[in-house]
Formats: sequence, C-alpha cells, structure tokens
Amino acid sequence: MLKKIALSTFAILLSAFCISAQIEAPKLSPVPSTENQQRLIMQGIVLHDNKDYEGAIRKYEEALSENSDSVEAIWEMCLSYSAKGDHQKSLELAYRGARYKSRLLTAFYTTAANCLDDMGDSKRAIEFYDAAIKISPDDALPHYNIAICYLRIGKQEEARKSVKRAVILNPNHAGSNLLLGNIFYNGGYRTPALLALSRFLVLEPKSERSVSAYKSVLKVLQGGVSVDDKSGNINIMVEKSPKNDEGDFGTIDLALGLSKAADSLEQNKGKTKSQLAVEQLDTFLSILSEIDQKENRSKFVFKYYVPYFSEMKRRSFVEPFYYYISRSGDDPDVKTWLEGNFRRVNEFLSWSRQYQWPRVEK
Repeated sequence: MLKKIALSTFAILLSAFCISAQIEAPKLSPVPSTENQQRLIMQGIVLHDNKDYEGAIRKYEEALSENSDSVEAIWEMCLSYSAKGDHQKSLELAYRGARYKSRLLTAFYTTAANCLDDMGDSKRAIEFYDAAIKISPDDALPHYNIAICYLRIGKQEEARKSVKRAVILNPNHAGSNLLLGNIFYNGGYRTPALLALSRFLVLEPKSERSVSAYKSVLKVLQGGVSVDDKSGNINIMVEKSPKNDEGDFGTIDLALGLSKAADSLEQNKGKTKSQLAVEQLDTFLSILSEIDQKENRSKFVFKYYVPYFSEMKRRSFVEPFYYYISRSGDDPDVKTWLEGNFRRVNEFLSWSRQYQWPRVEK
C-alpha cells in the first residue's frame, strides 16, 4: 500500500531518470511475490494499521526470507520502521528498495529523504527529493516535502518556489496551502497570506492546525488598525516599503486597514464581529477583483488565488465562506449562523469543490 505517496509508471522512470551522481540508477529487477508471500504482506499491513509495528515487521521479514527481492515487502517494512520512529532502519530499507527498477522508486526516494531530513541531514535529503521530482515531476508531495526541508535550512525563496509548485499540482492539499500561507505571513506578505490561509481553512476548517491559521487570518484582517485608549483615535499602520515581488498589494493592504477602521462608524454599532468581518471581506474582495492587474498578471498570487476569490465574491459566497472558515474560532455566533444556513454553506462548498484551479507557471 502506498499510503499517500503517488506512484510513477515504469515508462516514466526509464525516460526521466537523470539524477544526482550520488544516487545510482537502480539495476536490480524485483521478483513478484508468491501467493503465500502476498498473504504474509497483507497480514503485516493489517498489523501495521493496528499500530502493531513489531508484529508487522515480523510478517514482512518472513516474506523476505522466502523472497529477498520482494519490493512490496521491503516497502511495507520501511513504512513500519518509519512509523515506530526508527529512521535509521527505515532509511536502510529505502536505500535497499531504491536499488530495484520498480514503480515504488519515487516512494523509496521520498521516504529516504524524509528520514534524512528527520535525522538532520537536510542537504542529502534535498538530493533525494530532487531525484523523486525528476522521476515524477507532477507528483505534488516531493515538492511539498522539499519545501519543508528548505525552510529548515533557512532557504525561504527556494521553499516558497517549491510549495507553489505543490499547490499548483494539487490544489486540494491542505498542507501545501497552509505552508505557503505561513511563508507569506512570516515574510510580511499580508494579502497573499490571507488568501492562502483562507484557502487552507476551506479545506481544513476545524483541526489543531486550523486554530493557528485562523488566528493569523484575523490578524491580517485587523489591517494594522489600532485604537488609542486615551484619545480614541484610530491608527492604521502602513508599510513604508512594502514587498512587491509577489505583486503590488499596497492598495489592497491599505483597503484592509480602511475597511477595518470602518467598524467604529455609527452605522456599524450593534453589529456582531462576524457581521463586521463579512462586510470587511466583501469590501476587500470587491477591491481585489477590480484592481488594475496590468503589472501583476505574471505574478503567482494574481494568477492562482485571486480568480478563486473574485469568483467567490461574484457568486455572493463571501458570507458562507467566512462563517465556514471560522469554525475553529471561539465566536458562538458562528455556530448559530452555520446551523441556520446549512443550504448556503453546502452551495458554497459544492462550488468550491468543483472550481477548476489553473495550472499556472510559478
């Protein structure tokens, strides 16, 4: 069983196999498992799924004692050692499996890279991720994993580039949208962070990861606005030299602050914070949709995220969108609204699931 790691075909493997000189091309041919060996492997998988990793490993060892060239048994044992936290043994098995010309080669490379990264050898891990990417360039997972590895060694630009590719290849991978949103947020890209983190929350609205992502979204929506306790004056923090390598969001960032400042207007008194947030987002997305994109058309965020949110605004889904992504917050009004607007939420989610994300260049 592959367990979330996509397979490359053998034809792709042969045609695309051009990797680091330190990683040798596989030379061995696997031997198919017999019926008894398949039975042992399946028994091991059941034990693994029940978290009995030692029992699973014994089953795989029994299968390998009959057929040492069974890549399926090597792969499953590699996973079980990884699950029990023995990265060194898992790495050894990944190396062993990578000697075979099989459809599992990408998976072995990715697992080897994961182990190396967990063991602190990020440089070597990147070599294996690169090898996996060269074999299966359209598999999003190695791009996502290598981005995490780049972040660990402080290579922010490389991480951002890699995770963008992961998002393009698999728009529905929540982790990739979260990672990109956090990179934007920590890098001071306010609007890009808001868009990427909001997309993550559409995919994963209520989990441990959602809590911190939602808090970041609320901080961005604050728009740099602060109120002086003594005078009551409203202050809006504006970046003197805003970053524009992801696009010119200066006007949009300012709009966030102005729309947040509008909360204090007389006409908005008595409204709940959720109602105010919906109105703020609606105003923000109107500006985002209408802003002149002449200088931004080549930028990833404008090509990838902006059309989704512009279409959301056009279809009047801003309200169900906001309440849905707010499920991990502590506002009791959110639960009440969701319970009373089940149909609108489902209409929004149905549209979102069917939305065709563009296969743009980074």
